[in-house]
Amino acid sequence: MNYDGPDESKRRKEEARAKLKTIYYKHDGTFMLEKFVTNLYDAFQILQKYEEPLYEEEKLRLLFNKCQNAHPEFKQEVVICRTLCKTFASAVVHLKTVVARLFPDVAKPKTRRNISSNMPNKELNGVDISDLSRWFDSSEIKKLNESQAGRRILAKIMGDKKRHQRHKDKIDRIKSNKRRRVKSVQSTPDEESSTLSDKDRRMVAATINGVSKASNHNATINGRLIRTRKGDSANSESAVTFDYLGNPL
Repeated sequence: MNYDGPDESKRRKEEARAKLKTIYYKHDGTFMLEKFVTNLYDAFQILQKYEEPLYEEEKLRLLFNKCQNAHPEFKQEVVICRTLCKTFASAVVHLKTVVARLFPDVAKPKTRRNISSNMPNKELNGVDISDLSRWFDSSEIKKLNESQAGRRILAKIMGDKKRHQRHKDKIDRIKSNKRRRVKSVQSTPDEESSTLSDKDRRMVAATINGVSKASNHNATINGRLIRTRKGDSANSESAVTFDYLGNPL
């Protein structure tokens, strides 16, 4: 059942009739037979939908008259097809077979060119770039970063979110190891500057001990000879000598 309004149905029928008048098949290099047949079939279906179907004889007449390929053998095959084929579908099969035989290179479907995979070399700066989704180690990344072409490849690699998700565990492990190394460097003391030998520690302790004992005698150090005043007499002096630990001799 048709739910289109009268204006819409009229417009679509006019478009289908116009297509049948203007469409032609001349050569696969300009307009392939497959596309030509598809356009004819679509126009037939629209007219049938709006209750103006074409009879099989009219469909065949349009098909043959619109096939205007100037190749001599193709024209001969069209004449043969008029005689042998009684339906639109059978005539289309016959003509497709003829085109595939006469024009084998043109009749092959054209594949879309994949620019990203059409690389003359699968190696750049000594790095295999045939599969950009694989894991690249630090040395390979360094090599790619040496040229502008390599940096473009790196940008494509780093921008691939699916690749990041695929290698997420490895990336997280590398980041964790880097954080651990940085933390270890920051927390490790400078052993050469902070660690004293046993001999040095003994000398420091002796010096501190000697200074402490000497200060308790209110002494004035003058070399290794210490003079102290006894009583109030300025002339009564006695000499006291200390060892290196600060003990009086």
